[in-house]
Amino acid sequence: MAGYALDNSWDRARRRLARLEQYLDPMTQRRMASLGVGPGARCLEVGGGGGSVANWLCGQVGPTGNVLATDINIQLLEDIKHPNFAAQRHDILIDDLPEATFDFVHTRWLLHHLPRPDDVVRRMIGALKPGGWLLVEEVDFFPVRASSSEAYTRFMVALTDTVVKASGRDCFWARELPAIVAGMGLVEVGGEGDFSVIQGGSPTAEFFALTGEQMRERMLEAKALTEEQFDQGMALLNDPAFWAFGGGGVVVWGRRAA
Repeated sequence: MAGYALDNSWDRARRRLARLEQYLDPMTQRRMASLGVGPGARCLEVGGGGGSVANWLCGQVGPTGNVLATDINIQLLEDIKHPNFAAQRHDILIDDLPEATFDFVHTRWLLHHLPRPDDVVRRMIGALKPGGWLLVEEVDFFPVRASSSEAYTRFMVALTDTVVKASGRDCFWARELPAIVAGMGLVEVGGEGDFSVIQGGSPTAEFFALTGEQMRERMLEAKALTEEQFDQGMALLNDPAFWAFGGGGVVVWGRRAA
């Protein structure tokens, strides 16, 4: 994934990802439990990030199961010490996955960084055993356009566009995900959505503020925003009197036919 902007080696990456995990993990755990992920399961987490999902899965599958988490940078994953866990440096765009190996395959907020999400979904399905479940959680930032604050909307669109610039994508595409997954031969396909309500200074707002901090130079160099506009957006994210919508979650699951 050449040009990936949000390097986990950044000195505040752990805190940034922890703020996102705080918001997303309860929903992810509920969805995984509803699909029956439990003792003895063999699981693959693609784009493991800070490792909270993989860490939780290790407890769910127990000593008779195992969890493999992949990422292009596994620095944060190496902190997980469960005996049933392994981390692997892996680029989902070019590196093969083992065929028909896993009972459960999951990825979260990854596909918008990639130029060919269809290919990635197809690779993940190929890694499933017959009867295994795929769960894909993505984000579409359409809710930010509903804000009454032009400064906030401008900041968030510029931020998300800059984050995914290297892939040639945008962050307003995940509404297409259910049809993509449903067209790949899975059975029992289903989906749901969610969106965050952000208060300035909250953990979710801090996630976006830290993302802005990490992306600041790229945004200014690309003239996505002026310095004044960047500072206005950051100020809103840190103002407890400010409220707005964040990203909209688009979630799809399906089972590989037995």
